[in-house]
Amino acid sequence: MKTKTKLGANNWAAIVLLAFSGQIAWVIENSWFNTFVNDVISPDPRVISLMVALSAITATLTTLIMGTFSDRLGKRKMIILVSYVLWGISTIIFPAAGAVKTATLAVFAVVSLDCMMTFFGSTANDASFNAWLTNVTDETNRGTVSGITELFPLLAMVVTTIVSGMLIEYFGYTLFFTSMGLLVVVCGLVGGLLMKEAPVPKREGEEMRFWKQVFSGFSVRAVRENKKLFSLYVCVLVFAIAEQIAMPYQIIYFTKTLGYGYDVIGVNLGLMVLLAGICGVFFGRLVDRLGKPKLLLVALFVSALGFLFVSLARDMVFLCIAIFVMAFGMVAKLIVTGAWIKDLTPPASAGQFQGIRMIFWVLLPMVIGPFIGERIITFFGQPIVVDGKAGFLPTYLIFVAAAVATLLALLPVLNLIRGAKREREAELRK
Repeated sequence: MKTKTKLGANNWAAIVLLAFSGQIAWVIENSWFNTFVNDVISPDPRVISLMVALSAITATLTTLIMGTFSDRLGKRKMIILVSYVLWGISTIIFPAAGAVKTATLAVFAVVSLDCMMTFFGSTANDASFNAWLTNVTDETNRGTVSGITELFPLLAMVVTTIVSGMLIEYFGYTLFFTSMGLLVVVCGLVGGLLMKEAPVPKREGEEMRFWKQVFSGFSVRAVRENKKLFSLYVCVLVFAIAEQIAMPYQIIYFTKTLGYGYDVIGVNLGLMVLLAGICGVFFGRLVDRLGKPKLLLVALFVSALGFLFVSLARDMVFLCIAIFVMAFGMVAKLIVTGAWIKDLTPPASAGQFQGIRMIFWVLLPMVIGPFIGERIITFFGQPIVVDGKAGFLPTYLIFVAAAVATLLALLPVLNLIRGAKREREAELRK
C-alpha cells in the first residue's frame, strides 16, 4: 500500500474554509432561494423550475470557460480568492428582488440575481476550487479528502436550517442572506490567502486556441480516451436528476405540506443531516481501503431507500430517521463519485473537465429534474392561493420518483464493474 500523501496544515485549513463556505452558498442557492421565491415572489412551482434551469445553464457555461481559463493560466489561487468574495456579496444582495412590485419584473429580477450569484459561485468553487483539489491530491488521499469535503454540504444544510429557523421566522430573509453572505466573504478571504498554489501539469502536444480547448473535451477522441470517466458521468447524471426531482421543493414540502415551522425543521433536520455527515467521514476512509465501485452500489441503494422513507414519513420521529438515511445516501454517493472522478480526470485539464462534469452533475439534472418535480406537483399537488397568486403544495410523490430514478443509476456502475472484470481477465490471459 502506498504511503498517504500529506497536504500540510495550510492546505487543510483552506480546504475546510473554502469547502464549508462554498457549500453554505450552494445550499442557500439550491434551497433557500427557492423558499424565498415561494414565500415572497410566487407560489407557482414553474418560477422555481425556470430559475433552477437557467442557473444550471449559467453554472455549466461558467465552469467550462473559467475552468479552461484557469488551466491555461496555470494558477487558481487568485481566481478563487476574488470570486469567493464576489460570491458572498451577490448572496447578500439577492433579497433585493423582493422589493420589485410588478410580478413579471420580480421574476426577472430574481432569476437574474440568481444567475449572477451562480456565475461567481461556479467560477470560485466548480471551475477553480475543485480543479485545485484535483491537482493538490492524489489517489492515496482523495477518498479521505472527499469524505471531509462532502461533510460540508450536510454541515452547510445544518447551519442554514438552524440559522434560518432563528432569523427568517422572526427577522425575515434579508438578515439571513446578509449573515450567510458575510460568512462566505470572510471564509473565502482567509481560505484563499492560506491555500498553496498547486502546480498544473502542461498539456501534451501542441497548444490549442482557447475556444478550441474549451470544447475539445466533447470530441469523440476525448470520450474514447476517457471512456471510464464518461461512464461515471452518466451514473452521476442519473442520480443527480433523481435528487433534483425533490430537492428544490423539499423545504417547501416540510414546512408547507407537512406543516412544520422553519424553527422545528431547522433543528431536527439539522441534527439528522449533521449525523449523516459525520458517518460520511468514516465512509470516506473506507473508500480508500475497500474500493469505489462496490461502495457506490451501496450508496445508491441507501439513497433510494432514504427517498422512499421520506415519502412515507409524517410524524417527526420517522421523518428524522428518513432524512438521516436520505442524507447519508446522498453524501455517500458524492464521496465515492467525487474521489473516483478525480482519479480518472486528466490532471492537465482538471479545470476544463470540471466544466464537462457540470453538464452531467448540474446542467442536465437541474433542467430535467425540477421540471419532472414541477409536473408531478402540478398534477398531484394540492392547489393553494397565496396573496392572490395560485400555486400548488409539493406532494410526497416527488420523493417516490426520486427513489425510482436513483435505482436507474445502478446500470452504468454495473457496466463499469463488468468492464473492469473483463480487463482483469484479459490481463491474466496475456
